[in-house]
Amino acid sequence: MGLKAYLNDIVEAVVTTAKGMRITARYGVDPKEEVTLQYPEERWEIPQGYRGFLHNDIKTCISCSMCVKVCPVDCISLEAVRGADKKMVLASYDINIGRCMYCGLCVEVCPPKSLKHTAGYEMASETRGELILHFIAEDAAEVKARVARQVAEAAAKAEAAKAVDLSAEAAKAGGDDPKAAKAEAPKAAPEKKE
Repeated sequence: MGLKAYLNDIVEAVVTTAKGMRITARYGVDPKEEVTLQYPEERWEIPQGYRGFLHNDIKTCISCSMCVKVCPVDCISLEAVRGADKKMVLASYDINIGRCMYCGLCVEVCPPKSLKHTAGYEMASETRGELILHFIAEDAAEVKARVARQVAEAAAKAEAAKAVDLSAEAAKAGGDDPKAAKAEAPKAAPEKKE
C-alpha cells in the first residue's frame, strides 16, 4: 500500500464518520423525529383499519355461525340452541387468539356487525389456554338447560291456552244449541239398585 492509498483511506474514514455523525445529530436534536418510544407508557397511534383482537358483542349476535364457517383457521367456536321465541340463543362463543390470523373475513360476513377488530394487540400468556377468549361467562350446559326449561314452560303455557280456547269454544257451541250441549254432555252412570 502506497502513501497515496493510505491517505485516501484516512480521508474516506473521516468523511464517512462525518456523514454518520450528521445523521445522529439530526435525529438527536430535532424533536419532531421521534424514533424511540418509552413503551409501555408511550404507544404508537393505531392506524385506522388496524386488525387487532376480535371482539363479539353477544347482545347483538344472532348466532348465525357465518363467522365459524368462513374462518380459514377454525379459531372461532360457537354453540347455540333455539329458544322459546324461536330465536337462537348463544350457549358459548369462543375465539382462539393464538390461532387467529387476523384476516378479517369473519368481520366482513357478520350480518349484524357484532364481530369487530379492536386495537388490542398485547396478550402475553404462559399457556395456550389463556389465548382462548370466552365471551359467555356462564357454562354452556347451564345455558342449554335454562333454555330447555324456558322452552318447556312456553310449550306448557301454549297447551294450557289451547285447552282453555277449546273449552271456551265448546261452551259457546253448547250455549247456542241446547240439544248439541246435551249430546256432548257426558251421561251420568245409572244408579245400581240393591
